[in-house]
Order: sequence, then structure tokens, then C-alpha cells
Amino acid sequence: MPNFKYINYPEIGDVLFEKSKKAKRVIISIKSPTNIRVAVPRFVTIRKAKSFVSDKLDWIKKQQSQHSQKVNVTKLTKSVSAEEKSRLIIRVEYLATKYGFTYGRVTLRTMKTRWGSCTAQNNISLNIGLIALADELRDYIILHELVHTKIKNHGKEFWNELNSIMYNPKLLSRKLRQNYGLFEI
Repeated sequence: MPNFKYINYPEIGDVLFEKSKKAKRVIISIKSPTNIRVAVPRFVTIRKAKSFVSDKLDWIKKQQSQHSQKVNVTKLTKSVSAEEKSRLIIRVEYLATKYGFTYGRVTLRTMKTRWGSCTAQNNISLNIGLIALADELRDYIILHELVHTKIKNHGKEFWNELNSIMYNPKLLSRKLRQNYGLFEI
């Protein structure tokens, strides 16, 4: 018998049940609305794991709903035009000039887990998924990375600097975390 089995639940779709030597308890992971995996320890039967999933259907549906608001970066990357990419880079240049930041280069990439990053050499990488965000969130991420060209951590000094150039960045950070995420199929 294989170590995995797909079971269909009408409310949530197909669920992959997979026996795991590492799992110490039944674990449900949801990578996208259609990618649900249940890690089943060797000492737990599939029947018990199915019952566990049935008890968690409301929670799973809630997670699926939250995932549907996430940005599918793989799909988005294929549909982004050169003009849209250019506009993002121009926006970085504009905000850097306006607030007196200097940076190395800007790269647009497909990233599964981050909206942006800044290296020790002040090179900025931005997730191509920024194109799908509202302007205020896009600017928040760009300014966040530009502040990292001066302050390389997320301490009080970092947030004070970011606060001095934009209104309530912590609220925007929370809004981004709660309403938008990233996934790749």
C-alpha cells in the first residue's frame, strides 16, 4: 500500500493524506486553496486522520478563504508586461530621490515568501507580486526596503525612520500580513 492517499471532501476538495515517519501528531498544511496535505504519523490510522480533518472542516474552509486573497506569484509573473516592470523601477527611483535614499540596483523577481529584500550592498529585490497590490502597500514595501539601505534591522530606529516618511507604516505592515500573502503553485 502506498504511503499516501487522496480523499475528496465536497466542502474543501481533494486532500492528500500522507504517512510520515517524522510527524508526531496529525498536521494539516494548506499551501494554496487546492493544495491541502495531512501528515499522518505511523501510529495513527487514516480513518482517525480523516475524522480529525472532518472535525477541522470549518477551520480549513477559513484558511482556504484567506488563501484565495493571496497573490499567486507564478501565475502573475507570466502575465507581467515590461511596461509594468518599468513602472515599478521608476517608482523606486522616484521614492529614493524624494526621500534621499541611495541604493545599488533594483531587481524584480518571483519570490515565494517575501515582498522585498535589501542586501548589505544596498541592492534591492522586489517581488513581482507588488504589481497586484494597492499603491499604498506597494509604496510601503518599497520605502521599507529603501530604509534598509540606511538601517539594516527592524529595531526602533528603523520604524522611527519609516514613520518619519510615511503615515503609520505598522498599520500598513499589519494590513499586508493579514490580507495579502504569497503562494506558488
